[in-house]
Amino acid sequence: MNLGGVLAMSRKKVVLIDLDMRKPKNEKYPAGNDLSKGMSTILIKKNTWTECVTKTSLENFDFIPSGPHPPNPSELLLNGEFTDVIEELKKVYDFVVIDTPPVGLVTDGIMAMKRSDLSIYVFRANYSKRAFMDNLHRVITINKLVHVSTVLNALPVNDHYYGYGYYEDRTGTKQNWKNLLRIR
Repeated sequence: MNLGGVLAMSRKKVVLIDLDMRKPKNEKYPAGNDLSKGMSTILIKKNTWTECVTKTSLENFDFIPSGPHPPNPSELLLNGEFTDVIEELKKVYDFVVIDTPPVGLVTDGIMAMKRSDLSIYVFRANYSKRAFMDNLHRVITINKLVHVSTVLNALPVNDHYYGYGYYEDRTGTKQNWKNLLRIR
C-alpha cells in the first residue's frame, strides 16, 4: 500500500492488486471495496478489471481487491487470463503493484514473480529467519528469476541502525545485522 501510494504521489498512475486470494487483507486496504468481486472473479471472467477497480483517497492510485476465496487460486493464475489482465493494466497504468501471498508457502507468489518486471521480497527485522533467505535463493534459482530485490523493513530505530555514515564504521554492526535477520 505504501509503495503504491508513494508512486502515485510522484504523479504516476498506479494500481495495487491484492493477489492473496486465500487470505485477503481487506482491513489493510481502502474501504468501500465490494468483496463479492475482485481478482478471483476477473480470472474466471465473471467481471472485468474495470468493474472491480476501486479509487483510493490518493489521486492516481487505484486498487483491485482479491475477491471471494476461490477453491483453486493457483490454477486461476495458470489459465492465461492473469497474464492478459496484467498486460491490459500496463496499458492504463504506469505501475502495476501486486501484493502476493508469502512466497514459499504457496505457488501463487512465484507465478506472479515470473510475470513481473521487478519482484520485491520483503524481510522483517527480528522476525525473518535465515531459512527465508535460503528459500528465496532456491525460488530464484529453480525458476530462473531475474530482477529480484530485497527489502529489510521494521528495522528498529535507534542509534545503532539509523542515521548517516557507513555501517562498516560501527563496531559489532555485522553481528547486529545477523541478529536482526536471525542468521546463525
